Amino acid sequence: MKKMMVCLFLFVLITGCKHKLPEPESFVAKASDHIKRPQIMDVRYIIDGSNIKIECIVSGVSFVNNDKHNHGKIIVYLDGKKRGEYSTPAFIIKNVSSGTHKLKIEVVKPNNESYGINHQFMVTIK
Repeated sequence: MKKMMVCLFLFVLITGCKHKLPEPESFVAKASDHIKRPQIMDVRYIIDGSNIKIECIVSGVSFVNNDKHNHGKIIVYLDGKKRGEYSTPAFIIKNVSSGTHKLKIEVVKPNNESYGINHQFMVTIK
């Protein structure tokens, strides 16, 4: 009886291990050079009384009038309302009322077509 159990155990062990384990599937991802990376904008600001001094550093966009291909300007929105247009990367928003405000800075082409570059942040004027 013991021999029969050992033979049955060996038979189950041998037949159970004959199946090959599946190989992990893998694939090679192809890189595409057609993907445009988003433009980068670095915004720095200082609050001076009721004025906000802002400097924008935008890669890929020039604020010099001689560069017609990548020329741009900046539109500033304060609390959702257009506050001004600037053709320089550094500017001052004057006479902002006290309180907390949402600023949105958008970089556009001279014809106001968006570059898709914008930055939003909150400021508090005391």
